[in-house]
Amino acid sequence: MQVLLIILVAVVLLPQASSGMGDGISAAVSIGLVLSGTALLLLLAVINSKRLLRRLAVGDPGPQFERATRQLRLVQWVAVGIVVAGVLLLGFRDAVQAMVGDVLILDEIITIAPALVAITAAWWIFHPFEHQAREATLLRRLDDGLPIHPIPTRAGWVSMQVRTQMLIILLPLGLLAVTGELVRLAIDASDADLPEWVPALGSAAMVIPIALAAPGLVVRVLGARPFPEGEIRSTLLRMCVQAKVPVREILLWPTGGSMVNAGVTGFIGPLRWVLLTDGLIDTLRREQVMAVMAHELAHARRHHMPWMAVALIALAMLCAEIADPFIVALRTASLEAGGTAAVIDQQLWWIDIGATGLVLLGTLVGFGWVSRRFERQADAFAAVRMSVDAEDRPLPQVSAEGVDAMRSALLAVAGVNGVAMKRFTWRHGSIDARRRHLLTLLDRPIDRLPIDRVVRAILAVAVLVVAAVLLRWSLQDSTIFQEAGADSPAMVTIEGQ
Repeated sequence: MQVLLIILVAVVLLPQASSGMGDGISAAVSIGLVLSGTALLLLLAVINSKRLLRRLAVGDPGPQFERATRQLRLVQWVAVGIVVAGVLLLGFRDAVQAMVGDVLILDEIITIAPALVAITAAWWIFHPFEHQAREATLLRRLDDGLPIHPIPTRAGWVSMQVRTQMLIILLPLGLLAVTGELVRLAIDASDADLPEWVPALGSAAMVIPIALAAPGLVVRVLGARPFPEGEIRSTLLRMCVQAKVPVREILLWPTGGSMVNAGVTGFIGPLRWVLLTDGLIDTLRREQVMAVMAHELAHARRHHMPWMAVALIALAMLCAEIADPFIVALRTASLEAGGTAAVIDQQLWWIDIGATGLVLLGTLVGFGWVSRRFERQADAFAAVRMSVDAEDRPLPQVSAEGVDAMRSALLAVAGVNGVAMKRFTWRHGSIDARRRHLLTLLDRPIDRLPIDRVVRAILAVAVLVVAAVLLRWSLQDSTIFQEAGADSPAMVTIEGQ
């Protein structure tokens, strides 16, 4: 879902040149095509959901639950694809802007609304499968002596999905978009002749306050509350001190027992919170909870979030630098081939769109690889933290108990959440691969782990790439400025004549 929303927002917010394909299509037709396509998609989803429910009543439920999960994801991806295609090919964003005006990201919100509504509607349509899955686990929870939470209503479950999967991504992105728009409006309203880099710098300067404020908003959106006093809370607070990760509060994330998850949000101690779901506390053993907690603290202790931003920038720069010579060659070939102005414009547009897509794909693939290395480092950090002697003192090598604590925690989380062991995810990899990596840490010195060396190399390369590209840009701008300056005396002489 994170990748899906980032792609959607990026396509709608980034400046785009017209392809000419939407010429001749009125705003009403463009909007109608996107809305009718979305409505048809949801109609097909309803029909397919009912078909799967009928099969569920008479056959093996396992395959039907899996098909429903795949269908849910497919509907959500196609919904985003419809809006993206509408923006790029039909001028959908321009059509919305023509109808409502350019009013402080209102047009952008309306543009992405069909996709967001469809994503939410898909959760609503496929909720019966979630309800039946929860009912099927009630007896097992009773047998295991686990707490029984009321099964949420359809509206309650959809609301939780919106808050936990959609709003926690859209809120920070929305704040960035609003501040960027305000900076642009302020600069446009001024009479000063400012350099082109000033708007970008002004928008970039707002990233820091938004990054500091967003975690507090996320915590409120999730409805998290302070973790109850007791032995578990004391243990978790002590782990924060031992890991040298100051936090404002440890919070219990209420999900009605439906989610086994944890997270750390925030970059600095006074604005950093640790969140653990009620399902995690209900189902995992004490050492497994501690291992999950140590994993999350590792992200803060190793500063993974800011370093991921650096890695993302480096990857985008690197992919753009690699693609640039090919783009120039293709554009030059297109211009030299000749043709009508409309044909050339359309060819250049497709070249730019293709290049943008390839750069975005390369960046996302590279970012996923980096993110998975960070996850392995966090797993290793947890195994190290759980490698202690009988008096809770750290051991010099990674112990079997430390490895087992994290491996068993991963297994438990996958089992409760219904995640297949070999299922690959973009940011985390598979549970099976992570468990295998943990086995390679047995008896290794805690200060010489291979994954730590890999991550250090990643960070060094990222910094070098950013520095090298910025230096090249700086030298290029300096050369252009000098060439422009060399021409100016002649221009002054001519004007004087």
